Amino acid sequence: MKKLLSVSLFSLALSVSAQSYCVPDFPSGCSYGDQIDSFSIPGVGFSHADTGCSSGSYGDYTAQTINLNAGVSYPFTVTHGFSTQNVKMWIDLNDDGTFDETTELVAEGSSATVGTVISTNGSITIPAAAPVGVHRMRVADRYSSQPIPCNANGYGEAHDYTVNIGAAPSCLSPSNLSISAITGNTATLSWTAPSSTVGVGYEYYISSSNTAPLNTATASGSVPSSVVSTSLSNLSPITNYYVWVRSVCSSTEKSGWSASATFKTICATVVPNFTFDFSSGINECWSEADSGTPATSPSGTYSSWYENGFLNNGYTGAMKVNIYTSSFFPTPFDAWLITPTFNLSAGGYRVTFDYGLTEGFDTAAGNLGSDDLVQFVVSQDGGMTWTVLKTWDTNNSPSNNTNQYSFNLANYNSANTKFAFYATNGTVADASDVDFFVDNFVVEQNVLSTSETGAAKNTVKVYPNPFSEVLNISNAADVKNVLVTDVSGRLLKTLANPGSTLQLGDLKQGIYLIILEMKDGSRQTVKTIKK
Repeated sequence: MKKLLSVSLFSLALSVSAQSYCVPDFPSGCSYGDQIDSFSIPGVGFSHADTGCSSGSYGDYTAQTINLNAGVSYPFTVTHGFSTQNVKMWIDLNDDGTFDETTELVAEGSSATVGTVISTNGSITIPAAAPVGVHRMRVADRYSSQPIPCNANGYGEAHDYTVNIGAAPSCLSPSNLSISAITGNTATLSWTAPSSTVGVGYEYYISSSNTAPLNTATASGSVPSSVVSTSLSNLSPITNYYVWVRSVCSSTEKSGWSASATFKTICATVVPNFTFDFSSGINECWSEADSGTPATSPSGTYSSWYENGFLNNGYTGAMKVNIYTSSFFPTPFDAWLITPTFNLSAGGYRVTFDYGLTEGFDTAAGNLGSDDLVQFVVSQDGGMTWTVLKTWDTNNSPSNNTNQYSFNLANYNSANTKFAFYATNGTVADASDVDFFVDNFVVEQNVLSTSETGAAKNTVKVYPNPFSEVLNISNAADVKNVLVTDVSGRLLKTLANPGSTLQLGDLKQGIYLIILEMKDGSRQTVKTIKK
């Protein structure tokens, strides 16, 4: 019997290899990263790694056999050296020497970039009626456009492999995964039960990584066999999630993981503490508007605010608006930068942020024009009406240093609170051309006294900022005590009658509040960064 089986498989292999398959062509090549750099199917332990760009953009790897089963979906990953890639896979199920572009297509996907890794993730679905035996599989990748089996254009690469398809297992995975009722923290997962008997139930696996789970992976949760949906909870807002489901047919038998479903949670009302450093500009929980004033409310979806380096140092990490009116650019604008919604019903919060002003597209000090205006405003009804908390104009233009604004929100306890930065260039064509910056926006528990809030322009300077070992303070003779706290308000140090140099090398890297208790009874707070 074994000899007959061996002869049968050998004959099938000869049949497959005897076919004359087209050799795909990618005239632009794959040497710029448009390639199948690595190809893996974790569920069956297959990994073909670091192959790079094949000669002629085609690799015949039919000496490698991948064992798959009919009726099963297998998550796969293909890595690339460049973005905007499209992958398709075909299996010549009838062994006629051609890959039917539609009926023999078993997988497809497009690349995504996570960090520095560019990969295409998806599932290879073997039809339940796929003929058992040895067949040829083609994996094709093409930049920007979809590949075809006998490709003739563009950048890309193709690999051929041998697959050995076994009979459908007795325990099949679920199919048709879908996600509904998505909120900032929850979603509902549903699926279609397989044709095989599911005696115990289903397990699901959820992750913010698109890497498919191994068969040995511990499930995130489970439901009984009579249930084909479940609630997903404790999710993070605006986060991409990937989820897989498998059948538990008996106490000893589980299916492979299904093809994945992916979804992204939406924005949710924020219950502070909240910190946003604009390291990648703003996200979809923030909004913009280009019409309206705090007296009339905003409208529109765009504005003149954009990401740039704080105080024009670099090009990322803060938000800025250029404020300028001239005879060449006489049109006045309204520019809104609006925060997510906050639930402040617990009370006892404060809002802080860094701000500064420079000459337009320069680091030198600037001054707002005669009718230029920047305001920090708050709304207690989700953005319908606004109250001005702070105004900057030609009479109190900020410096080109890191200034910190802090406001006690004791009288603002709405569960539907929003903040916004409003800027306008007015109508007067004066010489002023300036950039206003915002960075490190924080809403947190208020641990400081109300005498600190809405503070006027500091008279004592703390520098350098960021610092490594030493902080210097000007006019130290006016300072009674220096308090050092972390951003949560926890007191770390108290320095009585300080000199002009503060030795703070023992602090760990991070953000700290330097509170200056002045001899005249006033207090100043400066946010600093320990490198």
